[in-house]
Amino acid sequence: MIIRIIGASREVEIDDPKNFRAFSVRIERPIDAEVQTELLARVAVSHDREHAWISEQALREWPSLKSEAWWQEGLSNMMAAVQKFGWIDQANQSIRAHIEVVS
Repeated sequence: MIIRIIGASREVEIDDPKNFRAFSVRIERPIDAEVQTELLARVAVSHDREHAWISEQALREWPSLKSEAWWQEGLSNMMAAVQKFGWIDQANQSIRAHIEVVS
């Protein structure tokens, strides 16, 4: 699953939603810093240059996927699998994702 931050259209999309083993954020340029921050705030509770902490609630309530049982189960399984690596922030209910920036 790749969370796409698309500067040109100012949208946030999910690609390959059934791939719970490839969880990341892709920032697609061109994008200015203000727009990037605004778009990341739609899904992330915090971020730096390398990682974003993605809101579990934002994922669970993704409009086109929230009613899908496979989506909810996949998220739960993904979170359980990465817990041992410290990639779950229980306090903020978020999941760590690597940020990739592409042109």
